[in-house]
Amino acid sequence: MLLRSARPDDGPGVAALIGRAAPHLDTKGYPSSLLPEGMVVLVADADGVVVGWVEGVLGGVYEGPGSPVAPPHGYVLAVVVDPAWRRRGVGRGLLEGFVDRARAAGVDWVFLHPEEGEGVEGRVEFFRRCGFTPVDDPGGEWPAMGRWTRRAG
Repeated sequence: MLLRSARPDDGPGVAALIGRAAPHLDTKGYPSSLLPEGMVVLVADADGVVVGWVEGVLGGVYEGPGSPVAPPHGYVLAVVVDPAWRRRGVGRGLLEGFVDRARAAGVDWVFLHPEEGEGVEGRVEFFRRCGFTPVDDPGGEWPAMGRWTRRAG
């Protein structure tokens, strides 16, 4: 499996992955090979099949009071892994790739909002294992989670 930046020809594969693993998400222009402008889009490729995808922006702004640093912030909009490829490090690798891109762009902190609904506890635990911690921000049962891009030490 290879983790890499998405190419336009990955669009149909991303759309198919969304259909298999997260049909509630908007496929945007992916079925027509249109990658969203201004976003970081990474894929996990297994022999030419998209088995994981992360999409985010590097110029985001977390507007809650728990932001530890001024913008810009990285914002993970979605991370999806094919059910057959879960628990193999695909999601973690995609998130690490996004954090690496943010660090290279001079962004110090990234955040995400765990998708609520059935299974949210598992998603929150997964993000914790990937280094994200809840943002100190009152309100909402499931707060945003954030992570520094630079490594300690």
